[in-house]
Amino acid sequence: MVTIGNHVQITRCVSIHTHGGGNAIRKVIPDFDVFGKVTIEDWCYIGAYSQIMPGVTIGEGSLVAAGSIVTKSVPPHSVVGGNPAKILCTIDDYIARNEKFNVHSKGMSSAEKKKYLLSLDDSRFVKK
Repeated sequence: MVTIGNHVQITRCVSIHTHGGGNAIRKVIPDFDVFGKVTIEDWCYIGAYSQIMPGVTIGEGSLVAAGSIVTKSVPPHSVVGGNPAKILCTIDDYIARNEKFNVHSKGMSSAEKKKYLLSLDDSRFVKK
């Protein structure tokens, strides 16, 4: 019921739901069960504590912000966030806004990365 593509990063405490709500209906329809397949396409990032609801497809190369509740399918190369998740921008827009903060530390060991990050000026870090 869940298909996950290649190079997908699903961070901590993400929930992927393929069904739900049945018990509230079973007083009226005792054998009620509704399911929806979930597809997460290649090169997606799913932020911590997000919930992906039944029937949703996360399009290729998309980013789901932490804590998002994804109730509708996400177009490819989109950034979504919120409850319910809404399109915030495209991946290209995200890159344009954040590329200046890229510290090129991917692949370093934890110790190397810590030493490197502690040596950087504060202007190299995202500020909100």
